[in-house]
Amino acid sequence: MMNQLHQQSLYQKGDWVKGKSVHDELIHGYVESVNNYLGTIKIFVLECDNPETVGKTIETFQNRIAQLEEPDFEKDESYLLNLIEVSLITKDKEWFMELSDQLNQLRNESEEVIPC
Repeated sequence: MMNQLHQQSLYQKGDWVKGKSVHDELIHGYVESVNNYLGTIKIFVLECDNPETVGKTIETFQNRIAQLEEPDFEKDESYLLNLIEVSLITKDKEWFMELSDQLNQLRNESEEVIPC
């Protein structure tokens, strides 16, 4: 019985997920932490049908969540801009710098491709 409580989670910090909160809100965001003992997961919410939940960390049950493929940051400027905003909200300077570099590279590449 004890082994069942401590099963390994399918989720890891940083995974992109979607699903429902304990209040049945549709959510989309990334994993901040996993509690295998309780079977819960903390998610930083980027999109939600309840606007008050966006930008907050919520905890829900792992069985209410599905993992998403990690987006391709380097090809989508608007997505990078959204992530930069999240990095500012969370005051994650290292992530902000990394995302800013990716955005600058993307913009430089798109300037080189413009036909004359």
